[in-house]
Amino acid sequence: MFNVRRFRWLLLSVLLLAACGAPSATQQQATAPASKAPDAAAEVQPTAASTEAAAETEPTPADNAAAPSGDKVELTLWIFEGEEEFLPRLKEAFEAKHPNITLQLTEIPEDQYVTKIDTALAANDPPDIGFVYGGQQRWLKTGKFLPLDDLFAERQILPADFNQGAMSYYCLFEGKNYCIGSYTGAVVLLYNKAMFDAAGVPHPSPTEPMTIAEYVATAAKLTKKDEDIAKRVWGGQSDVTWWWADWRTHFSEDGKKAEGFINDDATVNAYNDLAQMAKDGSAPSSSEMDMLGDADVFVQGKQAMIFGDTLAVTRLEDQKVAYGAAPMPVETQGDLPWVTTWTDAFGVFTESDHPEEAREFVAFLGTEGNRIRNELGVLPLNMKMAEELNWAQGNPGRAEMLQAVNQARASVFVPGVYEIMDPMGDAYNAIVEGDMTAKEALDDAAVQIQESLDKNWETWEQIK
Repeated sequence: MFNVRRFRWLLLSVLLLAACGAPSATQQQATAPASKAPDAAAEVQPTAASTEAAAETEPTPADNAAAPSGDKVELTLWIFEGEEEFLPRLKEAFEAKHPNITLQLTEIPEDQYVTKIDTALAANDPPDIGFVYGGQQRWLKTGKFLPLDDLFAERQILPADFNQGAMSYYCLFEGKNYCIGSYTGAVVLLYNKAMFDAAGVPHPSPTEPMTIAEYVATAAKLTKKDEDIAKRVWGGQSDVTWWWADWRTHFSEDGKKAEGFINDDATVNAYNDLAQMAKDGSAPSSSEMDMLGDADVFVQGKQAMIFGDTLAVTRLEDQKVAYGAAPMPVETQGDLPWVTTWTDAFGVFTESDHPEEAREFVAFLGTEGNRIRNELGVLPLNMKMAEELNWAQGNPGRAEMLQAVNQARASVFVPGVYEIMDPMGDAYNAIVEGDMTAKEALDDAAVQIQESLDKNWETWEQIK
């Protein structure tokens, strides 16, 4: 089943780490049927009113901001709930370095964040620092955040050292950088090395992806069927692909066409193979997952491959799991590796009362914040720093994770992508349940998604 909670965790709840009580990074998704994708807050499309409000205020050029005065300053930062381990350490370290600055943190439920920010912007009263929430490039387009390239150059913060997938999606707009983060979250293929070795199956490459057909065939070799669910072993996990695949498999390079991409032969074959995997029992079904409850079958050695994330590392190590990591499977042989990544992308609002002090914080996050993440065992956003500080610590699983995540790169821009993809879940359900062929289901989904995509582009182009 397409697990809504899990989906939001992987792609939208970028601040809620596993150590802070978020869903287990290895808790499995069921595979069939899929439910609809969530109405992702990260991709809320602006209404006419919010678009007009966003365009009313002209941005203040960064070079017009006064230098830090040294006077007592209270910086306001709005974030999601969570991060009980990281934020206190970050706040303490920043205030120790800048004793005249107090960092005031306001935690906002994730599903309310975009609305709260839009309301504050409409009132010309945003916080000093905010999260450039995934999908809200309209804030960048309307000049609501300050560009930071001059700051990065001054502090020798090199954007090229940071994970390119996360930086390009959240922070880069029309050639300028507007934010930076402290950690790298990523969707990767996690596998149990002991299970592969016991079955005599070669380990996946940490840099060269399997095709989906190869992934399905590998899962079949690792599967052990049994009438008793307690004795079953599943080779992998099956799911819709769009949330973890390169969006070029579903959209044109300019992001304006879905028809002919969502339903091309390669994508049809991929969905057909994954659905067959669920039917054949190589991946757990929704009913099986219901029976298993909260059991973590990957940790228990009952599932050989899962779609996991970097935040699972410390938990897997605590459980003594010999894990490996690889890029997610691709549709066809020769496709470039793809890893979806995210981060806590913070920037400075143009209407900040203390823009220079806020810029100091962003620079601190991009440097010392990354170091603190590394100390906590979390993969920094700065990939070069992760190497220099030995994030892998000689652990083969971490070394593979680092290699896989380094494959991340920029994708295509699709406005409001998360809110228009529900038909893909419906299509997957129909294929698994035998109600439609993969071609029929994806042809139907392509028409629906194209209609929604056209509307989203029309809205985007009206934003000034």
